[in-house]
Amino acid sequence: MNGMKTGWLLYDRGDYEVNRLFAEHIQKKAEPIGLSIQVVLTETLRFEDADLPDFVISRQRNHRLSQAFEQAGIPVFNSSRVCKICNDKRNTHRFLEGFPQMKTVFIDAEHPNSPQSLPFPLVVKPATGHGGDRVSLVENESQLQAALADFANEPALLQELASNAGRDLRVYVLFGHIVAGVMRTARSGIVSNFKRGGDVALHTLTDAEAALAQAVIRRFEEQGAPLSFAGIDFLYHNGNPVMNEVEDVVGSRMLYQVSDIDIIDLYIIEIARRLS
Repeated sequence: MNGMKTGWLLYDRGDYEVNRLFAEHIQKKAEPIGLSIQVVLTETLRFEDADLPDFVISRQRNHRLSQAFEQAGIPVFNSSRVCKICNDKRNTHRFLEGFPQMKTVFIDAEHPNSPQSLPFPLVVKPATGHGGDRVSLVENESQLQAALADFANEPALLQELASNAGRDLRVYVLFGHIVAGVMRTARSGIVSNFKRGGDVALHTLTDAEAALAQAVIRRFEEQGAPLSFAGIDFLYHNGNPVMNEVEDVVGSRMLYQVSDIDIIDLYIIEIARRLS
């Protein structure tokens, strides 16, 4: 590697405030291998006036911003295409057509009177939410309308309830390779996210889980959107893994909780290798 490469770690302010340790860990791991990484907040970024970096690690969810860097010839991890696909659950569902998924209905932004064609009980969630935000189980029309009213005219998804609701698998992916799996189990209800109190355990993938994860990875690669650092999430229905979501801005706290895998270190090392 010729000289120090400069990078921006791109965050929205709110996400940065709760992920400072992640950012600091990236910066700590980067410097010894020739990468100088600066945290840049989207709210203060003036793209046209900035001395642009050699690369960007995007931890924000605006694909158009990532695309602007790419158009300037700057590599972005994850790419703008991954960002666009993964940060709208409708896009993800369409992109993974043909994979096993729970039956899903899209509800537009004028959803208070939108019809739904799936039987109760249903899972309802905002199309652009993340981290288990406002995911709820509804058992009748009044509960559904109350849940949708909480979305402030956001588009939403209605989804068939998985038979093993409250249990899901996060598969960590680095540059197209499976790193580890973490099983998440809700202590109550259906939301199993670690930061919302779910129990977590390191999980060795079964042949079926590994095959499904690899197929998802291939779909992204074949469509020009390779996964740099992402999480593939499976639900379980009738004992079988089914696709749920793909996390672009994937968290790593629970992986550090259950293993000695330093996934941030592995991530930075591979970025440095690709920039050399």
